Amino acid sequence: MSKQDRQKFNILIVLLVVLGMTVLLGYRMNQPPTTAAVQVPETKTSTNPPAPTDARIRLDLIEKAEGSKEEIGRKNVFQYQKPPASPPAPFRPSAPGSGGSVSTPPGPQQPAPPSAGLPPTTSGPSASAAPPGPPPIPLKYQGYAVESAPGGQMTAFLTDDASRHYNVTPSEILLGRYRINQISTASVEVEDLETNRRQTLPLLK
Repeated sequence: MSKQDRQKFNILIVLLVVLGMTVLLGYRMNQPPTTAAVQVPETKTSTNPPAPTDARIRLDLIEKAEGSKEEIGRKNVFQYQKPPASPPAPFRPSAPGSGGSVSTPPGPQQPAPPSAGLPPTTSGPSASAAPPGPPPIPLKYQGYAVESAPGGQMTAFLTDDASRHYNVTPSEILLGRYRINQISTASVEVEDLETNRRQTLPLLK
């Protein structure tokens, strides 16, 4: 066998080995995975159940004092003994000369009504608030002027809250509401025709 034939033979063997490994790996990859069955251990119930909690009876609480035999055979041993009731308060008569009154124990005190800090309530006509009166006349008497003729007529100078000036004479109606009744050197009498109220305006100095 020549050298070239040996090389070809070796190459053939290598190819066969590679082909065999490829077939083997493909077979293993296509095979479904096998799951190992796991056996669950059975829980065995014990034939002997656990003993319940021991119940103890307190004999020292249900027994009565020694020498009492009126309830022997009739007492419920499964019921605890009730504590003795407290004795009632002794009766104390009142001292002579106090009017024969008997002192009684104080009972529960009733809470006082929450009236502290509140204004006293009154009833009757005085409880209702008085209706507000009409507003004052918004005029001021600033000055006057007298005609030089004998018995000349006086003219009063009035102003309102908006500082508007008015020259008025007696019996004149101002702003369609206020009538000038009388003018003197010291005051002016004005009548409110809507409320029938008269007001005297003093002369401002």
